[in-house]
Amino acid sequence: MTVQELIARFPEIPRDLHKEPILAKFAETFGNLLRIAHKPSACSTQYDVGNHYYLKLVGPMDIYRYGLSTREKVLKQLQTFIDAYQADPQGFLASLLPADTAAREVKGPGCS
Repeated sequence: MTVQELIARFPEIPRDLHKEPILAKFAETFGNLLRIAHKPSACSTQYDVGNHYYLKLVGPMDIYRYGLSTREKVLKQLQTFIDAYQADPQGFLASLLPADTAAREVKGPGCS
């Protein structure tokens, strides 16, 4: 995945990160996971694989967008993700998914 594809898929990624070399490396490293990732519904009661990938990989950038984190912290998190993946790809992938991951996202009553 290119950084342009990443930004198009997740417009919530703040603009001030778009030109960061680490974001391009992140997109390249995790492209296959990011293609599956999707933001969970506000009324989700159980998350699927795509929800967990979104929350773990894209979530920190979304939190930064709301001013609840710093740019430096997010860039460091992205680098940490890449380093952990390169050191132990299988271990990193396993760390993204809890044992109770649902086959499909489960939404609460009254949600569609």
